[in-house]
Amino acid sequence: MFINEGPEAETTDAPGWHEVFRRGVREPNDLVGEVRTAVEHGMHDPVDSLEMVSAAVETTGAVVIALSSPWSLYTPQDAATAAAGLFVQLEHQAEALQELGRAVGRIAGRGETVLPAPAGPGQEANLADALAALQSVSQQILALVAQHAPGTVRALDTAPASAPIPADVHATVVALAELLTEQHTGTVTLNRRHEDGAFEDLEDGFGCGCDITLHTAEENYTFYRGDCAWSIVKDSDGRDLGDGSTVYDAHETLSVSLKTAHPQQLADSVLRTIADDQQELADFTGGLRSVSTGGS
Repeated sequence: MFINEGPEAETTDAPGWHEVFRRGVREPNDLVGEVRTAVEHGMHDPVDSLEMVSAAVETTGAVVIALSSPWSLYTPQDAATAAAGLFVQLEHQAEALQELGRAVGRIAGRGETVLPAPAGPGQEANLADALAALQSVSQQILALVAQHAPGTVRALDTAPASAPIPADVHATVVALAELLTEQHTGTVTLNRRHEDGAFEDLEDGFGCGCDITLHTAEENYTFYRGDCAWSIVKDSDGRDLGDGSTVYDAHETLSVSLKTAHPQQLADSVLRTIADDQQELADFTGGLRSVSTGGS
C-alpha cells in the first residue's frame, strides 16, 4: 500500500481515504527509505521476518510517544493524515496475521509440524484453533477499518482549521516576534536583515538571516535559525573579534526544529529556555549550556 507500493496504477483501487495519507507524506523519511530498501533487496528467511516484526514493534511504540506530545499535531488535517496512516497500519496488521497463518500452514505442509484437527468442546485449544483465531481476528480488523476509516478520516480532513502555520522560515520569525512582543515581559526586537520577500527559502537548514533580540533586566538574548535548528545565544557569551563580528561560546538549541513550526510552540520553548537560564543565573549555577555554536 504505502510501503513499496509499486506503480501508481496498482494503487487506483485503494479506498479514497488512502489518498489523505499519500497526500500528507509524499516525501518518505530515512526510516521509510531503509524499510523500502530492505523490501527491494528481498526478504526470504526467518531472520528477515523477525527483523521486520521487531522494527514494526519499535515504530508502533514510537508513534504512541510521538502522538503524546502536546504539539504532536497542529491541525485536524494533520490528524486526518495520522488517522489514515494508522488505519492503513491496521490493514497491514490484519494481512500480516493472515500471512502468519499461511506461513504456519506451509511449515505443516512440509511435514515439519503436526496440524491436528480442531479441538473439541472442553479441550484445550491447539494449533488448528490458533490458525482459525488468526484468520478470524484479521477479518474483524479489516471489517472495523472498512466501517470506521472513511468517516473518521473525512471528518478530520474537512474540519475547520485556523492554526497560524507560517509559509516559510521568514514568516516563522516574524510571527514569533509578534507573539513574543505580547508574551515576553521585556522588550522584543525583530532584526530584519533583508527586504520583504528578498530571500531564498533554501533547504540548507539555515534561516533567512533575520533574528530576534529579547531584552531582560539582566541579559539580552538573540534567537535565530541555523544549521537545521532554532537556537538562542546571550550577549554575555559573545566575543568581539575586532572586525565587527561576534562569536559566541555557548548557545541553547531548542527541541523544536521544524522551520515552519507553530509560532506558539516556538514562543513557549523560547520563553521557557530564557526563564530557566534566568533561574540558573539567580542560583549562580551557570547559564546556557556551553556547546559549540555551529552554523548561524
